[in-house]
Amino acid sequence: MKARVLYLSGAITNNPNYKIDFAVAYKKLTVAGYKVISPLDICDDGWDWNKCMRHCIEVLVTKCDAVAIIQSWYVSFGSELEMHIAEKLGMPVKTVEDWIEDWIKEGKENG
Repeated sequence: MKARVLYLSGAITNNPNYKIDFAVAYKKLTVAGYKVISPLDICDDGWDWNKCMRHCIEVLVTKCDAVAIIQSWYVSFGSELEMHIAEKLGMPVKTVEDWIEDWIKEGKENG
């Protein structure tokens, strides 16, 4: 499998569990062999939403091949924006679970 660089996208604002959600998704994807870039690692806690989103979008479009979505009940305008941009640029956008399923299928096909 060609190692893809996945941008991890999900609800942060108003999600009290966002740190856990992102940590679990990050671990699952890296164990599967993906390189993962998380907004939690590239934004400073002191930044406001606009500054963080501008930086995240820059990283998404310049350093990533695809997007991994953390599914959640929380509405996230930032995640929706990231997905929209990625889709318009022709980047694959899948849930974390779908990326893991792809990795499992690829392992079975090559194993």
